[in-house]
Amino acid sequence: MNPFVPTIKRFIFFLLMAAVPAPVLGDDLVTFIANVDQRHGGPSPGFGFYYASCWGYVAPDGHEYALIGCYSGTSIIDLDANPIAETAYVPGANSSWHELKTWGHYAYAVSENSSQGLQIIDLSQLPDTAFVANTVFNVGGHYIGNSHSITVADGYVYLNGGASNGTVILDITDPENPTYAGQYQPAYLHDTYVKRDTLYGAAIYGEGVFIADVSNKAAPQQIGLITYPGSGTHNVWKSDFGSYMFTADEIGSTQMNMKVFDISNLPSFTQLPPFTADPSSIIHNVHGRGNYVYIAHYDDGVFVADVHDPSNVLNAGQYDTYLGGQTGYIGCWGVYPYFPSGRWIASDTQTGLYVLGFDGVTPRIRSPLVSPSDGDSLSEGATAQFMWQPAALQSEDPHRYELHISGNGVDTLFGTQDTMVSVDLNAPFANGETYSWHVLIRDEFTTVSSPDTFQFSVGPGAVGVKGSVGLPQAYGLFQNYPNPFNPSTKIQIALPEEGRVRLVVYNALGQEVATLFDGNKGAGFFTTDWNGRNQKGKKVGSGVYLYRLTVIDGAGHLQYTSTKRMVLVG
Repeated sequence: MNPFVPTIKRFIFFLLMAAVPAPVLGDDLVTFIANVDQRHGGPSPGFGFYYASCWGYVAPDGHEYALIGCYSGTSIIDLDANPIAETAYVPGANSSWHELKTWGHYAYAVSENSSQGLQIIDLSQLPDTAFVANTVFNVGGHYIGNSHSITVADGYVYLNGGASNGTVILDITDPENPTYAGQYQPAYLHDTYVKRDTLYGAAIYGEGVFIADVSNKAAPQQIGLITYPGSGTHNVWKSDFGSYMFTADEIGSTQMNMKVFDISNLPSFTQLPPFTADPSSIIHNVHGRGNYVYIAHYDDGVFVADVHDPSNVLNAGQYDTYLGGQTGYIGCWGVYPYFPSGRWIASDTQTGLYVLGFDGVTPRIRSPLVSPSDGDSLSEGATAQFMWQPAALQSEDPHRYELHISGNGVDTLFGTQDTMVSVDLNAPFANGETYSWHVLIRDEFTTVSSPDTFQFSVGPGAVGVKGSVGLPQAYGLFQNYPNPFNPSTKIQIALPEEGRVRLVVYNALGQEVATLFDGNKGAGFFTTDWNGRNQKGKKVGSGVYLYRLTVIDGAGHLQYTSTKRMVLVG
C-alpha cells in the first residue's frame, strides 16, 4: 500500500467498454461466519489503522488458524474454537504495515518499522501458545530490518520493498536460521508472487510486472515485463489453470481494478477485459484458488471473482467489512482463501478479522487411505498399488499428494496429483519388516495429513486381500493427469475382478464425444489416453468434459459407475 498517493476515483474505458461494475453470477455465494476485533495497539498515527494483512496456518491434523497483523504485533485466531477467538498474541514493532506468511509450522512477519526485522514465530504449540523463535536483521551482510511485504514459496523467503528495494531471497532449509540465497533488483518491488520457480514482481511505481526465472536464486533471469499505461501494480497472482495473470492496481492513473493478462507466449502478452467491482473504490490485494480470485477492496470490503473464463470474469459475491463513512485507503486490506475447510478470511484496517464462507468451493477432505489395508502382507519384490480417496476435485481446487512410507531403512516420499502410486517392493524393503504409510495433501500454502496411518508387512509370497499383490481391492476411476491438459491426458481405472468395461468421454451437455474402451477386461489397473479428439478423430474445443466408467459383471449386473470432470485448455 502507498498511502502518500491521494485517492483517485475516475472512470476510464478499456477496449471501448466503460468500466462499470462487473456482472454478478447468480446468487451471492459469500456468507458471513464470524468477526474478531481483538485490538493490540493503535490506531496508527496518520492513517488510523488497527490492523493490516492476514494469512493462515493449517496444522498437520487439519486444525485451522488465522493470523492477522495488528498495529503492535501478530494475533492468532483459532478458527476451530467455539466461539472463534484469539488463542495467542506475539508482540512486534509498532507499524501501520504488518505482513506475514507461513511455512511449515512457522510464521514469518515483517513491517516497515526497522525495529521489526524478520520475525520468525513458532506455531507448533498451538492452540496453547506461539512464540518468537528468532528475529533476524542481517543475513550474509544484507540488512533486512524492514520490508514492505513478504512472500514464501518452496522453502524460500522473498523480502520485498523496504530495505530490500527489489526482493532479497533467503533459504529457510533451517526455518529458524535463514541464509542468504540471492536477490532480484529490477525496480522497487512492492510485492511478489512465486510459483514453480517463476517470480512475478509488482513494481508499483509504473514499471508494471517483472517476470523472472528464479530457479537459480543467485542469478534470477528476466523472462517478461508486463506494462500498461498508468500502472500502479500493487500485487499479482498467477492462475493454476492456463497462463493467466491477475493484478491489482492501487495507485497510478489507470482504473484501480483487477487487470487480467494472457501470458502464455512470453515475452508477448495480451491484456484481457479487466474486472471492475466498483469503479469508485480502490483495489488492494488479489489471491486466487482454483477458478476464483478473492479480492481485498478497501472501503468496499471483499469480492470473489469467477475466472473460469478469464476473458469474461464474473462477480461471484461480496461482503462489506467496512461500513464507515470514509473512502480511499481504509477498509479491507488482505484476504486468505486457502483453508481446506473452504472457509476464508479477510482483514479490515478498522474492524479486524472476518471469517467467511464461499459456496463456490467444496471443502476438501483429509483423504482416507484405501489400500493396502491396515495390516496387509505384501510380497517382497512385487509392485504394490497404494490408493487413497481424493481430497477434492483437481479441476476446481488444485492440490497434490505425497505418499510417505517409513520403516526400517525406509523413509521416502512419492509425489503425485493422482490418488494412486505404484511402488516396487525391492530393496530397501526387506522380508519380515513392517512399514507405515500415510498421505499428505498439499497446495501452495497448506499441508495436512490423511486421518489414518496404515501398516503393511513384507514377506516371501505374501498376498493382499484380493489374493494377489498388485491387484486393486476396490473399483476405482482416478482423476485424469495432467488436468487441465493439452493436447492429451491419462485416465486410470482399477478393476478388482473381470467385467465388461465402458469408458466414455462426454461434453458439458452430456453428449457422447469419444469411447475410450468398450469390452471385457480382467482384474488390474489400466491406463488409457485421451488425445482431445472425438470419435471421428477431429480435435474438440477447449472446455469442461466428463468421463464415465461403467462396469457390468458376467450376469449383466451393474457393479460400478463413476464420473469425473476434466478440463481441456486451448
